[in-house]
Amino acid sequence: MLSWWRTLRALAVLNVCLWLAVWHLGRASGVHGELQLALSGVYVLVCAYRSMFPRVDLERLVVVDTRLSSIFLGRAAATVAEICFAMQLGLLVHQLGVHAAMPWVQMAAWVVPVFMVVAQGFCWHSVLTLNHITQAVESMLWAAGFSWMAALLGVIALDSSGWVRSLAIFGILGSMCFVAYVLSVDVPMYWRRYQHGRARGQAYMRLDQGAHDAWHRRVPSGSWAAWKADALWLTPYFSLGVWISIAMVCVPGA
Repeated sequence: MLSWWRTLRALAVLNVCLWLAVWHLGRASGVHGELQLALSGVYVLVCAYRSMFPRVDLERLVVVDTRLSSIFLGRAAATVAEICFAMQLGLLVHQLGVHAAMPWVQMAAWVVPVFMVVAQGFCWHSVLTLNHITQAVESMLWAAGFSWMAALLGVIALDSSGWVRSLAIFGILGSMCFVAYVLSVDVPMYWRRYQHGRARGQAYMRLDQGAHDAWHRRVPSGSWAAWKADALWLTPYFSLGVWISIAMVCVPGA
């Protein structure tokens, strides 16, 4: 458990350094690049904070019992960061649509973050009520957003060439891998937790009760058994997800 947490903290430092290097080297080009840099900066910083103070929202599980590990505070920060990441994805598809001279794709690109912004509402519902079923819905909305993104990238790949086509194909593969992961790992995990809660008579909270509970209650644990299932998504989230965010800064501006 401690070695995993040390890995997360090392990743946090590495990721901040990578973002600073990209900023210092001036890899962001044009308005698109500057927007990507700013959005990525928020995502990188929040992921660094969450790596230092890991938590599992519905179980109120934390590593360090401190106010900085507050479930409510962490979820609020994550909401901002995930919206920024979603905007990055939409902006990326928009950029490629500009390079490929496809106006309708440029417009349709902004549907990608819409899925993910709506997902935040379901996420908050699950965090406040302790109902895992809406956490599963949140994951499916992320999968839907990436599926739409893959479809748009497919259109771009069919009618473009060079690095634009290559990046579109890479994006399709990455999106489909994410969708497969969510549908095979995340959604079944949340569904099992929902069923387990129903079986043991889980009492769901009102939103106001849940807000108070999420702000104050924490369950500290250093047991790997308690963290193992969620480590499967937390680790790539704070590594691969952040690297993708930083990489999007380097896409040539339109």
